[in-house]
Amino acid sequence: MQSKNTEHRPTIGLALGGGAARGLAHIVVLEALDEMGVKPDYISGCSIGALLGAAYASGLEAKEIREHALAVLGTPGKAIRQLFWPRGNGSAANAINFSLFRPVSLNGLGLVQQVMPPNTALRIEDTKIPFSVVSTDFYAGCEVTIDSGELESAVAASIAIPGVISAPKHKGRVMIDGAYTNPVPMCQIRAHGSDLLVAVDVTGKPVDDSKDPGPATLVLGATQIMQNRISRLQSEIAKPDVMITPDIDRFAAHDFLKIKEILAAAEPERDRVKRRLEQLLKPI
Repeated sequence: MQSKNTEHRPTIGLALGGGAARGLAHIVVLEALDEMGVKPDYISGCSIGALLGAAYASGLEAKEIREHALAVLGTPGKAIRQLFWPRGNGSAANAINFSLFRPVSLNGLGLVQQVMPPNTALRIEDTKIPFSVVSTDFYAGCEVTIDSGELESAVAASIAIPGVISAPKHKGRVMIDGAYTNPVPMCQIRAHGSDLLVAVDVTGKPVDDSKDPGPATLVLGATQIMQNRISRLQSEIAKPDVMITPDIDRFAAHDFLKIKEILAAAEPERDRVKRRLEQLLKPI
């Protein structure tokens, strides 16, 4: 198909939402865009959407992101080794915080450094597609948009789950996952002025496995319910032109090792994205 990415077409903004492992479904949507020859003019990402969006905005093709994700997560043993041993020459931080005085947690910056695909931009200003990351200021209780500075630190600030993943401070502020305030950053796209808003919502709902949920499951599920409601309210305001909600509710937030199943579950979205965008991009 001939590329529609010309100066005459409407500008496209892409909002990639948070959803932990479910966010791997974003890869299929990115592949659909590549197959159409359409590149977004602006991307805003939250949580795992920030991580995958950072790679895509840096110029990596979606198929490269898929190959890297499968290489990191497709083999359980390799995925576990990634957590304990820094990648490459040892310049990356450890992905696990060990302390005699605090519970063990994941180091957000170390985790990002070890799973981020090679050739990702070092700074947000250096991405090939304009890009922003959504995080949350813990004490101010408000959404924070990060559109400059070190890319890995910004992504780490967006994936920080309290008590599970720590984040580096951003300008002296304590940051937590952007999904607590804006799970699918559609308003960033509208504020940027893009003509068309394509949003991918992977927040999902709690997994019903017919068992009485334990405390951890209840906390995680309650968070998903909250994020899902925020996303719906935001969509009523932002009115996305294309809203993608992959059928991935059956996967839990921690199911990263089920990457092949998640990608397969998201596959029907490939054609839906293409059909909807083709309609919107048809010459009048």
